[in-house]
Amino acid sequence: MSKTRIIKLLNILREKTDENHPLNSEQLIPLLREEGEQVERKTIYSDIKALNDMGIYIESVKGENTGYYFDDELFENSELRILADAVSSCNFVTDAKSDAVLDKLLSLTNEYNRNRIRKTLSYRRTKSTNEQIFYNIDAIGEALYEKKKITFDYFDVMITGHRRKRREKRYETVPYAIIMQDEKYYLIGYSEHHDDYVHYRIDRMEAIKSEPTEHVYRQLDVQSYIEKHIMMYSGEAVMVRLRCASRFASDVQDQFGSSLVVRSSNDEYFACSVKVVISRLFFSWLLKYGDGIRILSPDSVIEEYKKVCLEVIGQYGE
Repeated sequence: MSKTRIIKLLNILREKTDENHPLNSEQLIPLLREEGEQVERKTIYSDIKALNDMGIYIESVKGENTGYYFDDELFENSELRILADAVSSCNFVTDAKSDAVLDKLLSLTNEYNRNRIRKTLSYRRTKSTNEQIFYNIDAIGEALYEKKKITFDYFDVMITGHRRKRREKRYETVPYAIIMQDEKYYLIGYSEHHDDYVHYRIDRMEAIKSEPTEHVYRQLDVQSYIEKHIMMYSGEAVMVRLRCASRFASDVQDQFGSSLVVRSSNDEYFACSVKVVISRLFFSWLLKYGDGIRILSPDSVIEEYKKVCLEVIGQYGE
């Protein structure tokens, strides 16, 4: 048995067959000849038996469409479709990187599934032109694994497209988690200077360097952290009581997850308590629902919300 030949046969079966497209020995022979292998039907039979004996499952089909097909796909077609959609729709991934990742991803299936998925991928977001985020994720992931702290520059992007550093002094933090929130990647870290957890948008970090640290690691509930920080806005979390229209129950649950405590409910409304960082981003989230969500307490948050709303209205005169 030729090891080279059997690998070529496996590659052909993986690439060109599935349950609906089996290939028989007469069809496989010329494909192997194109790969430089001179074979007969009995060679095909023995090589397929050898693959099955090794636990690589090649199924046989009898009847009108007799043949063999590879039946050991790493991903189901629906799973690949979900991953392909995710890559295609990510706005922080450049067009070139999206295409490269999709090529790698779809190489994991046969040509029929690959063509089917490509022809139905019609959603394409406005893409980033900056591939720095991939290098940043690698650098942060390495520091996270090795339990090191990192220093970096942090910048804002101006309307002209130019970057402007937040400050000349480099930022420093101990990485705790890399997360995706609102279609953006964030680093959650611990700041010894602030003696608290902080987070940064990874696509706005650059010149990341890692170094040893004597930091004593703590237990971080990442999910709870995300639920409190709407759109990853930093600040002190406050317990807020809300009255919500029942039609928005799914939206409220999606936003606050396990931190949501329902106090009362009926067919039209429910009252709940959530611990959340008070910010204009929290208020903008409330505004999406108009009079469907109302702050019940504390009074300080109600007054701050009213002030923000009046400031916005004031831009348009009386």
